[in-house]
Amino acid sequence: MRRVGWLPWALLGGAAVVSCAGVPPATALARLFFVVVMGGALVAGLAAAGPHWQLGAAGGLLALTALQGVIPRRVEDPPPSQWTVELRSPAERVRHTIALPLGSAEWERWWSRARSAAIFVCARGPLEEGDGLELTLGGERVARVTQAVAYGPRPQPTSVGFYRVPVTRAVLERAPRAVLELQRAPDASDRPIEICGTFTYKPTAGLEASAFFDGRSWSSPGPTQRGRYVIELRIEDPAGKPLVALY
Repeated sequence: MRRVGWLPWALLGGAAVVSCAGVPPATALARLFFVVVMGGALVAGLAAAGPHWQLGAAGGLLALTALQGVIPRRVEDPPPSQWTVELRSPAERVRHTIALPLGSAEWERWWSRARSAAIFVCARGPLEEGDGLELTLGGERVARVTQAVAYGPRPQPTSVGFYRVPVTRAVLERAPRAVLELQRAPDASDRPIEICGTFTYKPTAGLEASAFFDGRSWSSPGPTQRGRYVIELRIEDPAGKPLVALY
């Protein structure tokens, strides 16, 4: 029994060495914490059960750390938090659909406190009248998006930022699905306009709420990029602060 007593700690030391092999310092430090602190506590706690239990636990920990180093593990990159898509011609369109809870108690509660509502579009500026970026709702033109409706500060004139386009409750309540599209007017400049995209987080109309039309077919950044276009409806209180943002 005495000859077994030091073996668990030797195996634990081996597990610590194996866990740090070939990894960056930050990863090695994190692994050492679990092996030395957690593993050490486990081995020490099993002293009451006997040295053979300690030996089994330390040996198992060594085996697990060895397998951790030899089994290939593919780690996917997280979805990007910000990206853009370009509108280059009047044939191309960006679409985002928002499902509105029309007639619900929630909808009525929002509007009982609301002063206004607006569609917020994220794009790279500056946007001039001649760029011809048009916003439509349900196929009807709402406004041309320009610097006149730019919202909030941005570090540079060419930075991405929000543009606020007011919309009425009556217009929103024409249909339970607000189909919002951005496209270039026929007389638009040749300069590409970048529309913002971000990762998908429970769009009201589902994973494929956003779509891009390249002049021939539609595609969605939901399944391919796990993303959506940054086009939102915000219902605002009398101070102009959003009561709710729907996308």
